[in-house]
Amino acid sequence: MIIGILMSLLTLALPIAVIVLVVRHAGSRSGSRSGGGDSRSVRRFFQYVLLYGLMVVAVVGVSDLLARLGGPAAESASSDFARVLAFVLFGVPMAAALGWWTRRQLRRDPQERLSFGWAAYLTVASLTALMATMVNAFQVVVAALWESDLDGASLARFGVWALVWGGHWVLGDRLLKESQRQLHLAVGSLIGLMTTIGGLVWLVGTAGKAALVAGGGVPVGPTELSEAAATLAVGFPVWWVYWRLRFSAAPRRGLWLSYVLPIGVGGSLVLAVINATTALHAVLVWFLGDQPASAAALHFADTPYALAAVAVGAVSWWYHRWVFARGAPAGRTEVTRVHEYLLAGIALVAAASGVAVALVAMIRAMTPGVRVLGAASVTDSLLLAATLLVVGGLLWWVFWRRVQRAATASPAAELTSRSRRTYLFLLFGVGGVVAVIAILAAAFVGIQDALNGQLGDRTLSAMRVPLALLVTSGAVSGFHWLVYRRDRAVAPVEAAKGLREVLLVGPADDDLAEAVHRATGARVELWARSGGAWVTDEVLAALAATPGEVLAVIAGPAGLDTFAVEERRRF
Repeated sequence: MIIGILMSLLTLALPIAVIVLVVRHAGSRSGSRSGGGDSRSVRRFFQYVLLYGLMVVAVVGVSDLLARLGGPAAESASSDFARVLAFVLFGVPMAAALGWWTRRQLRRDPQERLSFGWAAYLTVASLTALMATMVNAFQVVVAALWESDLDGASLARFGVWALVWGGHWVLGDRLLKESQRQLHLAVGSLIGLMTTIGGLVWLVGTAGKAALVAGGGVPVGPTELSEAAATLAVGFPVWWVYWRLRFSAAPRRGLWLSYVLPIGVGGSLVLAVINATTALHAVLVWFLGDQPASAAALHFADTPYALAAVAVGAVSWWYHRWVFARGAPAGRTEVTRVHEYLLAGIALVAAASGVAVALVAMIRAMTPGVRVLGAASVTDSLLLAATLLVVGGLLWWVFWRRVQRAATASPAAELTSRSRRTYLFLLFGVGGVVAVIAILAAAFVGIQDALNGQLGDRTLSAMRVPLALLVTSGAVSGFHWLVYRRDRAVAPVEAAKGLREVLLVGPADDDLAEAVHRATGARVELWARSGGAWVTDEVLAALAATPGEVLAVIAGPAGLDTFAVEERRRF
């Protein structure tokens, strides 16, 4: 046993030693000036990884020890108690010692606060404590709602983890720049949003399902309502603290836009579309499908959850669209285009799925003698296809018509925009990749059956999914390729030669960079250095007076120096 432990430690230590030696060697070869930075990076990596591990060990030990004092955990095995004591007696002092040493470094070296390692530690530790707090809070609320009693063990763990989360939150507020806190706030907002939406859908859906019990005896778990309510009660405060109180006021760049558009707007729309399709399909199958006769309560047992998801997803979609539009600049910007093309793409995927399902059902109808285990009937599959086409097709038409109107009104800006080009190339490329995979899969099935002398209806049935994907992806890819060719033919030549990138060198001014981006549509990069303040009108006038696709503007003592960058080389 001792030899096994030593071998495990040796296996863990060898990679670490190799990493240290490699980094030290690289640092020594790059010169003394960079060697100090490399050694500090290695030290920070191991220091903060060890600090995180010891923090978790110490908190788990303390929380488990407190849980054993008043809960069922007091009757657990002696090995568990030994683990708890080891964590408390050894983990807590080591975590405290390393924390004290880290505090000294933070006070002695101001650059330590700006390091990636310190920011990463606070982010990961805060999110770990947040999730542990939420899990134990969920158990406390469930016990209080269902059993009308307090779970002493979970309450103790909740209290310890909540204190740890609060302590790291305060440290982040005091010792990190606002930009360093954005990832923590974004992930925390996402956790709160997903938990809140999940809990609300679960609660409303369970309540609707319970209403069907009298009609058909649909079972509802004894604690389902309590667990759903507890999920909502835990998730909503987290979302409120992270999003409403903090992250919603963050600068509208990077992580903020990634949270609001792909997740808040796009994710909510996906949730609503999928569940609207599910609910509508259940209704169509009940009235028009081939399902065997059954009680309505049993057939629609999952429909309350789908309807709840549609309602919650629609509200979330509306809210995040409102948040995005409330502070968006006037006019049609690149961010607005990203929003609309994202929604059009989501709806198109739903509509294309309907086409593929319809083709699969038609091929099955052509091979009635081949049984497919676990598959729905042809009628039910066609009803699902019709549902996807109606829901996805209508949404796609709404958003696609909107972007096409913008292209007609302002072809110079819309047809050459990066969002439209990315949208067209992405769908064309993904469609092409899916088509190639479908061809290979269909060819494999056909060649295999031909070599075995088994070509027939079974071969066509086995190829139904690849053939459906081939036709659907080919149609999607071909359509967007034609749109792209038409855009190239219609777009003004001047637009293709317009300003694409702007490099600003001068005082840090995010408002200026945003104003330049809105006015020109170009990609803007700001390199900050000390100096006087920018004047937005002067910068825009300088850009308008200087021809070129890539321009640089340098703010110096004598004013603005603006010139075109003809060639960039990287070594």
